[in-house]
Amino acid sequence: MDFRGKLILAPLAGVTDTTFRRLCRENGADIVVTEMVSAKGLLCDPVRSGRYLAYEEAERPVGAQLFGADPGEIAEAAAEVARRGFDFVDINMGCPVRKVTGGGSGAAILSNPRLAGEIARAAVRAAGIPVTAKIRSGFGTEKETYLAVTEELFAAGISAVTLHPRHRGQMFAGSADWTHIAALKRAFPGETIIGNGDVRRPGDAARMLAETGCDSVMIGRAAMGNPWIFAALKREIALPAGVLPCAPFPSPEARRALILRHGGEMFLRHGEHGIKEMRKHLAWYSRGIQGAAAFRAELPKVADPDSFRAIVGRFF
Repeated sequence: MDFRGKLILAPLAGVTDTTFRRLCRENGADIVVTEMVSAKGLLCDPVRSGRYLAYEEAERPVGAQLFGADPGEIAEAAAEVARRGFDFVDINMGCPVRKVTGGGSGAAILSNPRLAGEIARAAVRAAGIPVTAKIRSGFGTEKETYLAVTEELFAAGISAVTLHPRHRGQMFAGSADWTHIAALKRAFPGETIIGNGDVRRPGDAARMLAETGCDSVMIGRAAMGNPWIFAALKREIALPAGVLPCAPFPSPEARRALILRHGGEMFLRHGEHGIKEMRKHLAWYSRGIQGAAAFRAELPKVADPDSFRAIVGRFF
């Protein structure tokens, strides 16, 4: 796979399921990644964990993200991901959530660059498909380890590294320090570096590429309720220098049609549970629209296809 020159949908727990990934692909995302899946969980209960690995051909290229701290488990899980037909494996070394880091996985790996290399090397040997990794600047505020970790990762044969330039203690607060992305690209000029963090509005993706020299841009939270962001960012990247991007919002009709389709497919896949899952998506879809607060107050009543279609029809 070529990971350069791409707009990539970030793996987002509870968000980037197969339906949402496909909507993002149709609206300009070049590459998509599943929600993170526990390597241990996939090996111990492949049916239950495998539900997070459902995908459709229309999503390609699609990667599966794994998390874990045991190189052997990551290797076996990476091989299983390859058997399931994914285009690449992504290893999560950046999740800041205590439930993940408490077991030594996610961002906790950043405190041990050698372990990061061992995990990556095991995955590369076992998978037979490209392996990437997503990292943060460091686990704690006292020492940034992203350069040392990335050195280990590329030495192990990783195809691309995505850097979210916040340390674990920041969670998602404060600002992403794009100078870390620039420093990483300077340190590894011949490797593929993907920038991630605070790409939220028109102009941000082009600015990240220009300021950091990174090869691709990954978009996470800004895509929630806004799968159209990828097409908008593609247009801005293609603009001549000095031309300011406008904010291209979908028409009300296009927005409503996509939301109805999103809910309809969630119902077909998950039944009424899928409709209840749509409540959070509806909250995101309504951001910035007049009357959104009152609309969100009604969302607990959305429990079946009829109530879903009714509230979407009224508000959107």
